[in-house]
Formats: sequence, structure tokens, C-alpha cells
Amino acid sequence: MAEPSRLDEVEGWTHSPLIWARRAALVVTLPWTRQNHPRPADLAVRERVLGWAAGHAADPDPSIQKAVAWWLRDLSRHDADRVRTWLAEHGGRLKPWAMREAMTHL
Repeated sequence: MAEPSRLDEVEGWTHSPLIWARRAALVVTLPWTRQNHPRPADLAVRERVLGWAAGHAADPDPSIQKAVAWWLRDLSRHDADRVRTWLAEHGGRLKPWAMREAMTHL
């Protein structure tokens, strides 16, 4: 969060053939889910990462599904409406257990 310009590099991880790099892209951005009063720039980061999550929604790897679910679960504590919208658009591609995890706080 101290240097949001690093997100350009992190975004490259989302296309990595390595599962752990793809997972790390979501996990290292979790702090943006936990803001009570995000600034417009922070909201833009959230949207960017939600786009990455949408790209991984159908990933068959449980580690990636878990990272997507964690991101949504944590964001739902601060922006439940945005998570509901995301789930309505992309939730059908998540594994059922990941969908339940994402909806934990809704």
C-alpha cells in the first residue's frame, strides 16, 4: 500500500504459470479490502484487483479459489454491495465452497 505503483508489477504475477505467484497477487493486495474510508485511488485499486479476481474465478486450483474467496470475504466487511455485485456477475464460476467463503459476512 505504501507504493501503489508496484501494482503494475504485481499485475504481471496474475498471468504467471506459477500458482503461488498468481495467488500472491491477490494476497498481497488484501490491505485494500480493509479500508473503512477508501480514497478514490484506493477504490480504483479495489476495482483493478476485482478484475484480476474475475479472471481467476474459474481457475480450478483450490489455492487460487481460496485467494479469490478471501479477497471477497474481507472486502464484504467494508463494501458488501460491491461484493454482491461481483458475485452476481462472476460468482457462478467459483467453486461452491469458495462461494460460501466469499459470502461469509454477507
